[in-house]
Amino acid sequence: MRITGITVDGVGRFGSPTSVQGLGAGVNILAASNEAGKSTLFRAVRACLFERHTARSKPIQALLSEGLSLPISVTVAFEHQDEHYEIAKAFLRSPSARLTRGGVEIARNRQADELVWEILGIESGASTIDDAAFGILWVEQGHSFHLPTPSGNAASALNAAIHAEVGTLVGGERARTVLAELKQELSLLVTETGRPKTGGPLQEAQARAASVAQELEQTEQRLGLLELQLGQLVAKRAEQARLTDPAAVAALQADLEAARRELKSAETAAAVLSRYLAEEHAAKAALERAQATHADLSARAGRIDMGRKRIQEFSDALAPLDDQDRAARQALREAREEIAAIDAAAMASDEEERRLQHLGAAATREGERSALEQRRLVLAQIGERQVANEAALKANRATALLVEAMDEAERELARIVAQLEATAPEITIDLAPGAKGRLSIAGRPVERGLSLSAVEPVTIDIADVGRIIVSPSADADASLHRRRHERQSQIAEILEQAGAGSAASVRAAHLRRKELEAEAVGLRAELQGLGIKLSPAQEIERLRGEIAAIGALVEQTCAEAGLDHLPELEALAARRDALHQERDANRARRQVLEGISDAHHARLSNLADERGRLAGTLAEVKARLEADQLLLPDAERTNRLAAAETALHAALSDYRLKSAALEDQRARAPAPLELDRLRNRLERCEAAIEGQKDKQGLLERDIANLEGQVQNAGGDGLGERASALREDLDRITREIDVHQSRVAALALLRETIEACYNEQRDRLNAPLRRHLEPFLNDVFPAAELVLGDGFSIEGLKRNGATHELFTRLSDGTREQIAVLVRLAMGALMCERGNEVPIILDDALVFSDDDRITQMFDALNRAGRSQQVIVLTCRTRAFTALGGRQLSLADR
Repeated sequence: MRITGITVDGVGRFGSPTSVQGLGAGVNILAASNEAGKSTLFRAVRACLFERHTARSKPIQALLSEGLSLPISVTVAFEHQDEHYEIAKAFLRSPSARLTRGGVEIARNRQADELVWEILGIESGASTIDDAAFGILWVEQGHSFHLPTPSGNAASALNAAIHAEVGTLVGGERARTVLAELKQELSLLVTETGRPKTGGPLQEAQARAASVAQELEQTEQRLGLLELQLGQLVAKRAEQARLTDPAAVAALQADLEAARRELKSAETAAAVLSRYLAEEHAAKAALERAQATHADLSARAGRIDMGRKRIQEFSDALAPLDDQDRAARQALREAREEIAAIDAAAMASDEEERRLQHLGAAATREGERSALEQRRLVLAQIGERQVANEAALKANRATALLVEAMDEAERELARIVAQLEATAPEITIDLAPGAKGRLSIAGRPVERGLSLSAVEPVTIDIADVGRIIVSPSADADASLHRRRHERQSQIAEILEQAGAGSAASVRAAHLRRKELEAEAVGLRAELQGLGIKLSPAQEIERLRGEIAAIGALVEQTCAEAGLDHLPELEALAARRDALHQERDANRARRQVLEGISDAHHARLSNLADERGRLAGTLAEVKARLEADQLLLPDAERTNRLAAAETALHAALSDYRLKSAALEDQRARAPAPLELDRLRNRLERCEAAIEGQKDKQGLLERDIANLEGQVQNAGGDGLGERASALREDLDRITREIDVHQSRVAALALLRETIEACYNEQRDRLNAPLRRHLEPFLNDVFPAAELVLGDGFSIEGLKRNGATHELFTRLSDGTREQIAVLVRLAMGALMCERGNEVPIILDDALVFSDDDRITQMFDALNRAGRSQQVIVLTCRTRAFTALGGRQLSLADR
């Protein structure tokens, strides 16, 4: 089967009729962005081929276009056994089905549903993609890294292909049957991991043994606990007698009363000390205030005398500053007048230099004229080479599209020949000694043994015996022969379009065309290197205009300057140097004058700063003097100073008395550490009495509990119960041994049969391994897959005898192996005539850059023999895959 067309309407985002364009043999790629509808197309094709047109399941409901009341319409065209079919179905609203063959309707509705399944090799009544080979070769989005698990018709198709090569292995089926029965019997006793089966006889016996053992252990623990409790009861009663001794209780109470008396006496002395300490602090504060008042008055009197002296000094310093200011201003005016004269001379010099620059620019342009002439000649030569190159490219018809079409036709022809050879009778000849030269094929003598496939009728002549003609089946090969002739005609047509007699000539002409294209690129690079953005002819015309403009500029400049010809550049440069020297001298003099001006400005600024500083300081000193005199007038100075000194002496005397009283009390009061020690002693005595009372209460409670437990344990008959439990445990242990012996015997039998079955399994897996080897070598060179039952993959063997478990490989590696296994299964079934297209929806999402390129090689290998359709959103990454580029088009 090969899909040739897909059209959908009212499906998902496709609200109008939309078709997939470009479907054909080999690799087909539909690369589009996310939400372009690729997965929707995949599900629509699957529904059209495998769902009844009356189905209303959730997958069908999910295909509806949101907001539209259109029926779901899907049409799939496909080729099968050289016949062209088209199945069109409408779901949910006005459901219908229509199947045509060669454009002629052959079935409708239910008959169309079932006839399509019959054509595709699916049992009548099937309705899912998991039937036949489609379940392993059509991979939906998100399932590419899961290994294919063939079941039903898919497994039958694979087994049929394998049996066609290695024969039916009845022994393998018998082994699987016996193994299944053994596993069933073992499953009644143990699990797959060897653990006892939940609810089974072994697990129940073990549970009963554990219960009896637990009860026995508890009974023995209770016996030991009873003996321990008796000993604890004796010890508790002895401790209770010690704690209730009257002499010990009286001694603790006497210690408590003595501690209370000593602490009270010490706290009274500490309170008196605190009162004396407060009075001493108050006297000290009064003394500090008196000292501050006396010091402030004395300092203020000194400031008043010093202020009057500084006022006189500042007044004397201000007098000579005015004369210095007038002299500095006169020198500044003279420097400014000389700077103005220098600036006037500089303006005249600038005007002369501009005239010289204008003449110099014209002379420079005159010097560029010869270089422009040379550039014009070079461009003329490049233009001639471009014309010749374009003529040669036009005459060469071996384009890349023709070469690609010829390569595709040759690959298709090779594939057709390979299919013919695969189905053609195989002729093997072994010559006996002395038979050399007696046998010929198609008139050519056979010199030694050979093997060939009879694609065409083969005539074998045997000297002195007769002739043998071997012909392939005409019915089986008619289609392939027709397609081979079509490809040969296509190659002849391509040779005629390219104007060549052979494929080698086309490729040689194509190489010459590539050289011409490279030469064209080189010519464009030369023009880019010369900075040419226009064509060479336009640039040549521009250069001619620029040369003419230079001549006009020279004539105009000479006319404006009143000269017959332009001066030499050296003369102009000499005149400019003279102007520069004169300007430099004036500039140096101006800098000197500016320095003098700056110095006078700085002098005036310093004088102003000095005058302001002196005036400001003088005002500040006068303000401070007035403030001090308000607080300490001259008339009251003597009386206020005397009063402050008297108050200071009185405060000092009071502080000395209070300090002496404090020291005397401090000597009689206890130290803080002693007071803390007395408090701790009182707390210790109180805690000791309270602790003894609490301990007595706990002892009374423990003694009562122990007496009750001993009385209860004595009446339970613990010794007799322990003996009975030991006998039950021995009986159950013997029962467990019987079950375990049976498990061991069954397991040994299963291992023996599995060993024999594994030898047969290697033969069953050989055909799949042969088809898998080239695909695996494309991605994992020199690696080998370890195959298990039912076409499962157990691991990957790369370097060494051991293999890596498939479940422990990375997501990317598991995905790649899963796709490769599907390609191999497809190749195996295709070789036996069951050609099913491979569809991959967003596969290889976990592959890195290197691995995805290797996977492209594997996909192209699969595309040689069957149709491969790849749906992907990775447009850049899948560009290197090659193949047919599909597109979506509104109809």
